[in-house]
This record gives sequence, C-alpha cells and structure tokens, in this order.
Amino acid sequence: MISFNRQTILTTHCSRAQRLSLISAGAMACLLFNSCSDGRWDVPESALQPEDASRTLDVRKIIAELPENAEEAFATWTATTGAFGPFYTEDILRIGAADSSKTVEKLKQFRIHPDVSPIELAIESTSGSASNLAKNGRQLCLGFDRFHHLLPNEITPRIAWMNSGFNFAVYPTSTHLGIGLEWFLGPEHPVVQSLPPSMFPQYMRAKMKPDRVPATALRGWLLVHFSERFYDSSQCVNELLYWGKMMFLLQKCLPNTSLSNLLDWSEEDLQWAQKNERSIWLELQPQDMLFSSNRMEFGRWFDEAPFTRIGGIPQEGPDRLGAWLGLRMVSDFMDENPEWTMSDLINLQDPLPIIKSYRPA
Repeated sequence: MISFNRQTILTTHCSRAQRLSLISAGAMACLLFNSCSDGRWDVPESALQPEDASRTLDVRKIIAELPENAEEAFATWTATTGAFGPFYTEDILRIGAADSSKTVEKLKQFRIHPDVSPIELAIESTSGSASNLAKNGRQLCLGFDRFHHLLPNEITPRIAWMNSGFNFAVYPTSTHLGIGLEWFLGPEHPVVQSLPPSMFPQYMRAKMKPDRVPATALRGWLLVHFSERFYDSSQCVNELLYWGKMMFLLQKCLPNTSLSNLLDWSEEDLQWAQKNERSIWLELQPQDMLFSSNRMEFGRWFDEAPFTRIGGIPQEGPDRLGAWLGLRMVSDFMDENPEWTMSDLINLQDPLPIIKSYRPA
C-alpha cells in the first residue's frame, strides 16, 4: 500500500543530497554542488536593465485619464494601448469592437459602474498600489531580463496592468502580458470574500495574494509562449516534460522567489510534497498512467484544483503535483548533464531521458 505522510520536514532549496539515498555520498556531494552553484544560470548584472517605465502599460490609468471628447478619447486610447487595446476591449472585457469610438466610451462607463468601482478602489489599495506595482513590475522585468539572457532569440513582452472584471488573471499575447490586478487583492479582502463560491471556490481565493503576481504572471506567459512549438498533451509523459521545462525555466528567471510561490502552493504544501515524493511517484509511474493518452484522466495531475484528484493522492496534498514532479525530473536531468544549455532543454521533445535521470526521494 502506498503511504502518505503529512509530517512537517525541514528542507532547503538545495537539499538534494538529503533526498538521494540510493547513490553514494560522493555522487550526492557532486549533485549538491551542481544544483546550488551551477554557473549556467548565473545572469550578469550587465544583462539586467535599469528600471524603465516604458516596459509597463497601466491600462487602468489610461482609462481614468481619457479625455471627455469621444474622438480625442478614442485617439488617445488607440495611441497609448497599441496592440494590447483590441485584446482588452474585444477578448478580455468583450465590450465592443476595437475600431469603434463607442467602445472607448463604454470603457469609461465600465470603470465607474456600481459593480466595478468597488473593485477599482480595492485594486488601488492592494495589488495596484504604487508600491506593489513598482515592486512586482520590477521583479517581472528582471525575470524577463534573465529569460532573455538565457534564451536570447526569444521575444519578451510588455507588461499590461489591468482590471479584467475577473475574467483573466493572466492574458499573454505575442507582444504583451496582461495581468488582472483584481485577482491579487488578498484572500481576506471583502471584494474577494463576496465572490460567488460556485465560481471562485476557497482554494482559488486562497491564492489571490499580491505577492503571487510575478510568479503567476511569468508562469502563465511561459506556458503560453512555448505552447505552439512544444506543448504536447498526447500522453501524460509529454505533459510532464513540458511542465517540468517551464517550471525549471521559471526558477531561473525568478531565482529569489520561493519554490512554493512558483508552484502557487503554501510552504506546507511544498513540505508535504517533498516528504511524500516517492509515494507520489509510485502513483504516477505505472505504464498505464505515465503513458496514458486519456487527457481527461491524466490532466488531473496538472489542473488547478483543491488537491490532485487522482489515484490514492489524499486531499491534504496540493494540486498540480505533476508540475512539481516534472520540475524534479528536469532538475535531476540538468544536474546530470552540465553541458546542456537552456536552449537545449527547451528544444528537448523526448521525455525518456528525463524519466531515466529522475531519482525520487
């Protein structure tokens, strides 16, 4: 019988040596050194750009400052929002065509609508405060600087702060990264507490914290950015590889962010997963699961939920355990292959080398 244990354990970010009991002490020391001191992921200060306001777009501020004249307002909106404007009006809010001045007038009405104005006020004092925008915007910009250093041929987006009307927490496009600030007001905020539980269950509201903005936004952008080229949901093992690669890259882009935050977990969730890693792996490793082509079934390993709803995983465990196992697999593989670059990893499409390298605790 597979046994799960919620006992709290003390771990560090690079405690790989404590968890690999099947290999020699010398090999463990080598892995520990590679994991914690791997120069491949060092980004020089020269690659980190100074603060630049042009790298962010405050959609809420633009709407608040639109001229009263309809034609002037339309011209201002079009000029200031650029390629993101049509996405915001047509896809995110769905209030009208981007080429109509009437749509911009509806934007003004949206901001002061009785259902929206309390959300606007909430954003101002939480995730959208000047200090939070500055802090989270800077973390994201530095994350994209590291991304560009590791993958110089890839594009980076402009950050767009917005109120999406609780439609999208993250909305990536080819040019912008839209971030719905209302999704990060804080779990205890009255606006969040007033959301209908049928649409916003407790596990979802618990994650609506202002300090989750950088990790949530960058993770969402990475998953979408590479999806057309590399996302393959034909088998569970392929999705493991994709999530593992994206989470590994996210770690390197936000090296000062805790692993629990990157995974959208609590620290207790992470400790539980680390304590039960081998038992989790035993649930996933059977051939009929690891190589399953039933997305409705294996997708439970990667979907946002109260917990990972599959097999014998208990309810006290966190969701998306497949994403965490994918990260563990990729980390082990990259430790064993010090000559590999980030580009080599991102372009890898065969999951078997990843599985063979994995050494569950």
